[in-house]
Amino acid sequence: MDQQANTLGDPLDRLMAAARGGNSAAYRRFLAEAAQRIRARLSRKMGADSELEDLVQESLIAIHEKRHTLDPGRPVAPWMFAIANYKLIDHWRKRGRNIVDLDTDADMAIGSESFAATDIEALLEKLPEAQAAAIRMTHIEGLTNREAGERTGVGVSAMKLRVHRGMLRLKDIADEDRLND
Repeated sequence: MDQQANTLGDPLDRLMAAARGGNSAAYRRFLAEAAQRIRARLSRKMGADSELEDLVQESLIAIHEKRHTLDPGRPVAPWMFAIANYKLIDHWRKRGRNIVDLDTDADMAIGSESFAATDIEALLEKLPEAQAAAIRMTHIEGLTNREAGERTGVGVSAMKLRVHRGMLRLKDIADEDRLND
C-alpha cells in the first residue's frame, strides 16, 4: 500500500484528493468540513472570542492559497491545523495575547466577574509562591505552559496543574473577599 492510500481514511483526505482531480463539489465539501474542524480547534484555544469566525475565514483563505504546498501523500488535517495555528499566533501578536488565556475547561468556567475590580497582585500574594509565579508567567506575561515550565524547571503538566489550582484558589479568595466587603 502506498503512502497516499494510507492517508485516505480521513474524509478530508478523500475530499482533497477528489478536489485535486477537478471535482469542485468535493472542494466545497472539503472547505465546509475544514471550517467545522478549524472552528472547533480554535474555539478550544481562544474561548468565546468575537473574532473566531474571522480567524476561521482567514485560515480557509490561507488553506486555499497554499493548497499547492500540500504533499498529496500526506494527511490533510495536520497541515490544515498548522495553518490555523499560525493564523491564531498572528492574531495574538496583532492584538496582544489575551492576558486571561486559560488553558483548561475548569479555568474557563471561572467567570471574569470573579476578578473584576480586584487588585490581582494583592490576590496573587495570598497564593503559594509556585502557583502565583505560574499564573504571573502564563496569564500576565503571556508565556505558554511549556515556556513557563522551562523557566522554572518543571514539566508542562506540573505547570498546568499549578495554574489550574492557583486559578481555582484565586476564585475562592476573590469570592471570600467580596463576601467580607
